Amino acid sequence: MKNSKILAQVGLVFTTLAWGATFVLVKEALNDANPFIFAFYRFLLAALAILPFAFLNDRKIFSNFNSYEIKGGILCGLLLYMGYGFQNYGLEITTPSKSAFITSMSILLVPIFVFFIKKKKINAHLWMSIVIATGGLYLLLDPSNVTIVEGQYSSESFIPNIGDFLTFGCAVFFAIHIIIQGDFVLKKINIVRFFVIQCLAVSVMSLLSAFIISDYTVDWSFQLVNGIVITGIIGTTVAIFIMVWAQKKLSPSETAIIFSMEPVFAAIFSIILGVEIFSLMQWVGGAVVVLAVIYYSLMGS
Repeated sequence: MKNSKILAQVGLVFTTLAWGATFVLVKEALNDANPFIFAFYRFLLAALAILPFAFLNDRKIFSNFNSYEIKGGILCGLLLYMGYGFQNYGLEITTPSKSAFITSMSILLVPIFVFFIKKKKINAHLWMSIVIATGGLYLLLDPSNVTIVEGQYSSESFIPNIGDFLTFGCAVFFAIHIIIQGDFVLKKINIVRFFVIQCLAVSVMSLLSAFIISDYTVDWSFQLVNGIVITGIIGTTVAIFIMVWAQKKLSPSETAIIFSMEPVFAAIFSIILGVEIFSLMQWVGGAVVVLAVIYYSLMGS
């Protein structure tokens, strides 16, 4: 039992590390394809990648969908489509690390939406966490303190850019997705079928959006293919199934604490790859955001 718990913790760390790395990969890939086209290929690949393993386990796995899998998969797919749409468009303007730190706020938004949707009480620890996290974001998002390689994101005004606000929209939809998906996984569903429907829903909606409000221009560069393959297979298919398995071994608090390291990994990868440089205040702000998430995970959940 102890060994399986340690393995689950290691698995979640790997998942968090993979997600942290994808922010830089997606940032680079979006230079060669618009956000909707990138999402289309990422989630189509994620759905296709699971099929061989699904058929090896059960050849008739896709012969008996139920209504929960179809309705839940499409609804959760819609929320993922909105979340990744906001995140990818935000990433075109903001930096990978800021995108990751803002996205991590979804953990704190979940109980707020639960209050409005299910009328569950919000405790004092959540409000304290939100105040702490807001202070951290204030330090983190200061454009005047950011030094970016080649001056790509330089600014002299003390206001977040539009990419930061778009990314907060991503955190909102991810938080709602966590709540809705949590309800559906408690019903009698097959996780593989549920996952495939979600991915295909995101893929189809992204493709339609590309044709309707964007364009289908694609430059098949190495960084685009690399971004699609890594985010599709490792960052989506592998990471999500590790997460589902690990959450059966760990408490929600343990899971949230490990997930809070995602923006830290994103910042480390971004700095190592020369995408951005953090000021001291930004490091302090990032640390405060992570501490706010950890505090709520330990005290409020």
